[in-house]
Amino acid sequence: MNDRLSRPMLHSLQAVAYIVILMWGIRAASHLLVVLLMALVFAYAFVPLPHWLMQRLRIGKTSALLLTLALLGTLNVVTVTLLYDSVARMKARLPEYDERFMGLFEKVLVFANAHGINFANLSATKLSTSDKVLEFTRVLLQQASGFLADGLLISVLAWVFFVEMVEEPGAKRNPLSERLAYYGGGVQRYIAISAETGIITALANLVVLTAFGVDSPLLWCALYFLLHFIPNVGFILAMVPPSLLALLMLGWKKALLVAGGLIVTQMLTDYGLTPILMKKDMDISFLEIMVSLMVWGFLLGPAGAILAIPLTITFKKFIERVSSDECDVGMPSATQPAVESIARAGAA
Repeated sequence: MNDRLSRPMLHSLQAVAYIVILMWGIRAASHLLVVLLMALVFAYAFVPLPHWLMQRLRIGKTSALLLTLALLGTLNVVTVTLLYDSVARMKARLPEYDERFMGLFEKVLVFANAHGINFANLSATKLSTSDKVLEFTRVLLQQASGFLADGLLISVLAWVFFVEMVEEPGAKRNPLSERLAYYGGGVQRYIAISAETGIITALANLVVLTAFGVDSPLLWCALYFLLHFIPNVGFILAMVPPSLLALLMLGWKKALLVAGGLIVTQMLTDYGLTPILMKKDMDISFLEIMVSLMVWGFLLGPAGAILAIPLTITFKKFIERVSSDECDVGMPSATQPAVESIARAGAA
């Protein structure tokens, strides 16, 4: 009786130990894994484009790859140019932002003192907008070299995966491309749905921000599109900067309207557009999303928030394949020792 109880307990302890060791390994190699996984995600995101070009224009694989590279390069140059122009305009208006911030701070200080709240240790000079922006810029420049190196490595790896995944219609796939296609199907659908809803909502946000006169609306919409791939949390992070800027430049009433407009566009997306586009293709619950964000964020850092849903979708597909393989064999491996003992007893 004790042996029967100890064996399942031992198996459970072994499984827990394996999971802990695996999580430790993932966390220890998180930087390398993030580079590799981000490259895979980018490859999955753009691999439908050359397939569409080959079918639409009836061209070969090499021509489709070169045309895709040209299109992506042009899009990257245009995007970087527009964003750089937006950042340069904001930098030129920093003194004005600083002056508006000082005025707003003085009003808050007067209101607080009138209600018995003392901010004696807090001065407007310490909270200067220009000083904070310059300090943030210095920190950002210190990390720029690392970001650039990772970006180049991710781009090279993404192109390698990209070339491996692209196949001409009717061509026989090698084992690696077959596995990438099998495990990447759900990831591609998730990326396609997120990109489509993100673009539509970003354009709606662009209309809202432009209508209220918020500075650099294109920059905030680009930020929203990137953060849209972090479910549930990305929208909050993307909404804060334009709302604070509206508070600084337009007053609290228009700031509330701007925040309300952004919330309305997000709700229309979450409860109207996204269910229509998904059509039950993405079998993942809200609880799974939140748990995956916490687990992969802990293991991989900030990039884990972006990779959480693709990794969870792939992991679920891996579990389904392992389960189906066990069923094809005839019985789960966990039941084999019990069956063997029964057979030996019968033979005796």
